[in-house]
Amino acid sequence: MQIQYINNLRAVACYLVVLTHSAMPALDPSFGMFMVLFSIISSPSSELFIMISSSLLAPAKLDMLSFYRKRFDKLLWPFFFWSIVLLVIGYFKNGSSITELITRILQIPLVPATGIYWFIYVIAGLYLIIPIISPWLKNCSKKELGTILLFWGITLLLPFYNVIAEKDLYKMDGDYYFTFVYLGGFIGYLFLGVYLRRYPIIFTSKLKNILFIILTTILGTLPILYAYIINRNAIEPLYDHLSISSVFYVLAIYCFFQNFEIPPYLQKMFNAIAKYSFGIYLIHIIVIRDVIWKLLENFRIPHPIIETPLISIFSLIICFYIVKAITFLPKSKYIIGA
Repeated sequence: MQIQYINNLRAVACYLVVLTHSAMPALDPSFGMFMVLFSIISSPSSELFIMISSSLLAPAKLDMLSFYRKRFDKLLWPFFFWSIVLLVIGYFKNGSSITELITRILQIPLVPATGIYWFIYVIAGLYLIIPIISPWLKNCSKKELGTILLFWGITLLLPFYNVIAEKDLYKMDGDYYFTFVYLGGFIGYLFLGVYLRRYPIIFTSKLKNILFIILTTILGTLPILYAYIINRNAIEPLYDHLSISSVFYVLAIYCFFQNFEIPPYLQKMFNAIAKYSFGIYLIHIIVIRDVIWKLLENFRIPHPIIETPLISIFSLIICFYIVKAITFLPKSKYIIGA
């Protein structure tokens, strides 16, 4: 059964992923602030995808092996296909050797073909853990799940302790010898996705909804303002996908779609994008960097505030129709997962 607000979230996350990779190199150094703005706006994209998947799949309804077979069959075949396509494109563009190409293909299980595919490795790891934690998720109380999220929240704040103390006391990428290592990282978004599906942020009035959205957006923006205005050393933790700002933005977006209905014509469009979102994610970097950017190379739009949204919208449309066309091919699920 489809859940409309989940489809809305998936469509928005899909567009934000496209947006974050659409910005061409700035024509003028003074445009830097606009590049930062687009980066902030699109920052919750992958986190939303993780929460959506988690809220729908956890706790697992299948036994461990059946769950793995079903999820990885849908995830890995398209991922390997487009990873190889990207590496072959790079082979012809960069003039690398056949040996290097074969080596990179063999390394796909460990090294992404392109940096944006980091998300696949993260979601694959979460798929591995979901059946293991599912018995607890089925029976835990709201208070228990909230406690785990509190511990996770502490790990999100620790990078700022490094900034304040001016010492590298906490490793953002993880530390096997750290107390909260098993409660940190992207598994927190898994727990948050389950929590918000089970206990939605629903208010009795639209005013309260709007105030909550404004408050969480402000709370997410304050660390960014602190970093850019007061302490530039705090910028690095904020560009990480596990930044506290991304969590607040995700909460604001979730609250909006859990409380407000969108017009039917937008629902239809969002449902269509949501249906093909995985395929769009896999191919968008090819469309943006190897098609749109090449076409605009000598025809740049002067200002990124106009150029970047236009690139993202046209790229999304092109990706959508490419993926839709692929669905008519036999065995298309092995190419785009739909």
